[in-house]
Amino acid sequence: MGRYEGQAKNSDGSTLAITLNLACAGGVYASRYFTAQGDFDGLDAAFAKGVLVLKFDAGWGPATARLTPKGDQLVGMVEVGAAHVPLAFTLVAPAWTPDDWRVRLDLTPAQWREDLAFLAQEVPRRHANAFATLPEAKWKAEVAALDARIPKLGPDQTLVAFTQLINAIGDGHTQIVGSPEPEPMPLELEQFDGAFRVVGVGPGLERALGTRVLAIDKTSIGKAHALALTLTPTAELPPLREGRANYFLTRGDLLHGLGVIQDREVAAYKLQGDAGPTFTLEVHGRAAGADLPMTRLGGDPRLAPPPGKPAPFWCKSLADDHAVYCDWTGYYDLGANAKAMWALIDQTRPDKLIIDMRDNGGGDNTVGAAVLVNPIKARPDLNQKGRLFVLIGPLTFSAAMNNAAQFQDSTNAILVGQTIGEKPNSYQEPRQFHLPNSHLTVRVSTQWYAFRKSGPNVVAPDKPITPAWADVKAGHDTALDWILAQSTAPVNPTASTGS
Repeated sequence: MGRYEGQAKNSDGSTLAITLNLACAGGVYASRYFTAQGDFDGLDAAFAKGVLVLKFDAGWGPATARLTPKGDQLVGMVEVGAAHVPLAFTLVAPAWTPDDWRVRLDLTPAQWREDLAFLAQEVPRRHANAFATLPEAKWKAEVAALDARIPKLGPDQTLVAFTQLINAIGDGHTQIVGSPEPEPMPLELEQFDGAFRVVGVGPGLERALGTRVLAIDKTSIGKAHALALTLTPTAELPPLREGRANYFLTRGDLLHGLGVIQDREVAAYKLQGDAGPTFTLEVHGRAAGADLPMTRLGGDPRLAPPPGKPAPFWCKSLADDHAVYCDWTGYYDLGANAKAMWALIDQTRPDKLIIDMRDNGGGDNTVGAAVLVNPIKARPDLNQKGRLFVLIGPLTFSAAMNNAAQFQDSTNAILVGQTIGEKPNSYQEPRQFHLPNSHLTVRVSTQWYAFRKSGPNVVAPDKPITPAWADVKAGHDTALDWILAQSTAPVNPTASTGS
């Protein structure tokens, strides 16, 4: 048992620092891993016959580490798929308890100031270029101003101020992540035709589904949205900032810190249906860790997922339209999931392949390129104008944005939908650290990527299509309609490169 510091050595020569927290209670091990790429709980841990076996999932697939104690060290290997990566740890302290990493906002002004000083020091030190868009003098001035304000701020106001400060750096990956209690309100909001609409609700709130949002407590939705925009990355494109602000309009802690609501646990949303009077709905924040079933506005039935929890990459045949549709929302186990796509394509021989990346928040773009972009590029029967389509949207983010740009630049794919909110030439590859007292997680970008060699710094669709409320309400995906309406030329067996 104890807290161990160590590192994994990758085949490319790079290393990843890892803190392993190994505790035991009632004869049962509990393990947690802290890394610059993220924190996660172990799935299982056991010590037998002189070997410590740790099973975990860091987001890219199941892994098993086998470590042998040698004095105050643990030495061995971790298996991730076919890869075997050396691991070595050294005992440094007794094990942490969950309270040692749980986010807390009930701090003294002195503790908040210590966190602020640590953030102000570490962000420029760890970021690839923290002052690319924000002058260093302005950063220092904002830090000093916040330091002076801290004694007058409540916990949620301080959280908001820290969030505004980190977003002044500008890029979409540099941010404070993780949420202290309460969880977001069980509402999902989006904008259509200039109006804010409720597109998802938790149990008991079904009356709100599809209504317009007019105000939150006594604050108009327009003003509340403008305040929420101050919590978004200043140098990214409007679609990304709008999408994040929509989410913040359901975060009780942030709404309270912004002065929109008086109680972080409850908000009164003033709503109106398309035909009917206005009404006010009192919405309470979800309990910590609660996973409420959400009822969402009916989507296009043609794109309904398979029964059960769908994989982050799944495909179906749209037989009547001679097309294969693939929903790509994440990178977990992408190689295995993509095999089903190839089997379906070889079985049905579709006229069109449609890759939907509108809800893909990212992962590893090198995996996306190796598993999907490049293999599709090498298939003459698919890589042709009018046969290969990629759906994109404002929140297609990070690795997904990168892979979408690769589809547009190196294949004959037609990108359909809305402009991606993240700039393709930007600072990415986030690494994280924790503030010492609040334990808030801060992520900063560590590398510059350029996925546009010329032209505007944007990934825009070849065919722009913005959803209208009437179509969304009726369950019509107009971007899909346009794709399926396009005529398909005969297969050209020599067409295998981008235009």
